[in-house]
Amino acid sequence: MPTFLDELFTPFCVKLGTPVAPPAFGHILRTPAYYPHSALHVWRPKNFDAKTGIASDFNVASAKDAFSRKFPIFGPQHLATNEEFIFVRAKKRPVILIQAPDPKLATVPRVSGGGKLARNLAPVALVYSAVDAAGDAKFDPAFLERVRILEYPQFIFIPRGGPVARDSIARFDELQSVDVNQLEPTGFALNPEIVTIVKSQLCFLMTGLAGQPFQDWATELRK
Repeated sequence: MPTFLDELFTPFCVKLGTPVAPPAFGHILRTPAYYPHSALHVWRPKNFDAKTGIASDFNVASAKDAFSRKFPIFGPQHLATNEEFIFVRAKKRPVILIQAPDPKLATVPRVSGGGKLARNLAPVALVYSAVDAAGDAKFDPAFLERVRILEYPQFIFIPRGGPVARDSIARFDELQSVDVNQLEPTGFALNPEIVTIVKSQLCFLMTGLAGQPFQDWATELRK
């Protein structure tokens, strides 16, 4: 019987002090997160006045001319001919903060008419439940066991507890940038020792370079 990482570090998610510290790597938050789309659908107007650029009655469409429309839209919101409103599903779920916005970017002078550097965005890793409401597994049990011994650098198993209502997996191959105003603190963070492992795990996943202590723990757990 293997020893699993989540059995060695308890609690896996720890409660932050009061007042809650500024958001940092490993903090667990909640936010509306979208499902990445494999099929592209856009939100196109049913009624459009080419003279005024005013559109209304938007509907879902799988347009062949996506991102290359003939006319720009000026209302109710400006949309250039090479821009689209993408139609995607989303739900509110737990996420793990990867990086808080860099406040130094706000001090960089802006160029007139240029891009905005300080976008107030934070990359987060999405957390998906591994069991359904009835407690039945959503994934092959053998696969989850392999996740729990760090066989896959793109996943980490998060046991039920604190802000995580069900046994879950976090996906580091599925990061999203979220405006900090859309992030709801839960008052919890990953155990500091888990944070150390996850930081090296992300380094290994993103660069392929030695990710210690992630690789050390992965080797030890597989013995």
